[in-house]
Amino acid sequence: MFASSVTVREWKLLRQGWLWALLAAFAAATIAIAVGSAPGVASWSTQAASSLVFTWLSWRLSVDGRRRPASRRFWRAATVSGVIFTISSLLRAVDVVVEPTRNSAVWTAPSALLTIGSAWLLYFMLGPLPPDRGRERRGLWLEAGCVLVAAAVFVWTVALSGALQAESHEQRAWTAIGAIIMLVSAFAVVRLLVTGEAPFTTPAGLAIGAAFTLHGLERALNPQVAGVDDLRAVLIARLVPPLLLAAAPCLERVGRKRPAGPPGRRARLFVPLAALAVTQVLLVGQLADEGFTVRSWAAAMGTVVIAGLIILRQDLLLIENARLVGQLDRSIDAVGQQERWFRSLVEHSSDVTLVLDPGGTVTYGTPALRPVLGQDPAAAVGRRAGQVVRPRDRRRFDRLLAPVLAGRADSRSFELEARRGDGAAVWLNVIATGRVADPAVGGVVLNVRDVTDTVTLRNRLRHDANHDPLTGLANRALFNERAEALHDPGARGQGTAVLLLDLDRFKEVNDRLGHQAGDDLLRVAARRLRRSVRPADTVARFGGDEFTVILADTTAPAAMATARRIVEVLGRPLSIGGRTMRPGASVGVAVSTDKPIEALLRDADEAMYEAKRRGSGTRLFHEPATR
Repeated sequence: MFASSVTVREWKLLRQGWLWALLAAFAAATIAIAVGSAPGVASWSTQAASSLVFTWLSWRLSVDGRRRPASRRFWRAATVSGVIFTISSLLRAVDVVVEPTRNSAVWTAPSALLTIGSAWLLYFMLGPLPPDRGRERRGLWLEAGCVLVAAAVFVWTVALSGALQAESHEQRAWTAIGAIIMLVSAFAVVRLLVTGEAPFTTPAGLAIGAAFTLHGLERALNPQVAGVDDLRAVLIARLVPPLLLAAAPCLERVGRKRPAGPPGRRARLFVPLAALAVTQVLLVGQLADEGFTVRSWAAAMGTVVIAGLIILRQDLLLIENARLVGQLDRSIDAVGQQERWFRSLVEHSSDVTLVLDPGGTVTYGTPALRPVLGQDPAAAVGRRAGQVVRPRDRRRFDRLLAPVLAGRADSRSFELEARRGDGAAVWLNVIATGRVADPAVGGVVLNVRDVTDTVTLRNRLRHDANHDPLTGLANRALFNERAEALHDPGARGQGTAVLLLDLDRFKEVNDRLGHQAGDDLLRVAARRLRRSVRPADTVARFGGDEFTVILADTTAPAAMATARRIVEVLGRPLSIGGRTMRPGASVGVAVSTDKPIEALLRDADEAMYEAKRRGSGTRLFHEPATR
């Protein structure tokens, strides 16, 4: 029940054993100072213990490899300051034991060490800004000026004038140092937190800032503190800064780091306004207490100077805002011009651009959709991509597009045949690019180009490279390609037959009637050959009147039957050059289940010449041993 009523961070804070130990030590020390016989020893020894805890915890943070380099560097500096604070408190405890009546306002080694340790850590808190932030640097200098003026007014008002003013040079020095430490520490913490550059979390930074502020205040009010009759309350108050410092590393572990980013100007304005408020409070109090005196003159002048610095700071901000607004206007104009240029480019492009959501539905289509696919771009929105592109093979289109839609592939490029709105066939090149993670798109972009002319030309060139230009039959290159596919015995089935033939009277037609008549005879023979074999069989022209046929998955009787059918078909009468003739053919046949096609071609050639010696007809090749 209890655990559910607190946040995770509060629960972590409750589990900080060091923090509870510090609070217990503070309570015990308070009691010892209030009722004990040696309050000074109790106070300074407790401060030494707190500083030692601060040193130890800071060192642990400085060697934590999970922290940022800037954070580890800061906590290393804090470790050094903690060592100095510890030594200072131990020496002060020894001084109290040796000389209980020693005045704490004088410049002693412990006091010097305490000041040095504070200045060391403040140096790291006031590190330089990055070199590319000149405007930020000027603003911080103005804010630092406000803080320093407020410190000067405070020192003048509280310690350097009035009834309880500092009398000795040492007291004046301590007052000035204390005021500077107090205001500079507050300025440093606020500066780091509002600029997002703090190497510590917000709770830890506030604890460190409060500790240094209280320490500086105690130093600045040194003349007033020295005049107190009972120092027990002062000794108890001196426990607070070391306790806050020791608590800072504990709070660092449970605090949440403010994300780095541009400085918050409202938070930045808090520093000079706080300085102005301090001087005004001092001025009002002085005027009410003693009228217009030398002290109130200083407070009034300080108020005027700080107000002037604030006005200057605001003027710089207004100038900077005006510059940024002008830059923003120019950027908006440039973006608008680029958008108009891009829209004109897209709308007048011959390529189609479609944007699909992750489900494959069209969310945008360019005007090129109308001339390329004959569809209205507005009507395409809300339809499936397959319904807009209309591929002939819808399953292949969906299969190729699916990995991009699912985010498994960045892009895919493919060609497909589609149908226009009027039913005409068109070849498209499609490039699908995944942009699901892009918030401006949130889907897949299809770039579609009409490549019908390219595909037609490519197919024509491929056909011309593999076919005889006169007869349209396969040429030797395509014949070799088909033969290569039959090298595997598993692709032959019952067997493979090669038929080699030439026309008996081709030379006579060529010589008597001319080459045109010979070409006509070759074209007629080619058409009759194609009709005499199965669609899957290969018919090729090797040159002249020589033709070859590959019959796959066949037997010797079936091959001979095909050869006789070819002879019978080619022998039918036809009219060439106004004359009727009966062209004959001699066909050689070779069949095998394992011989290479090249060997079958040689066997068929031998069988064909045997058929020619017989006058015409067909001849099946037999191995020499079986003749």
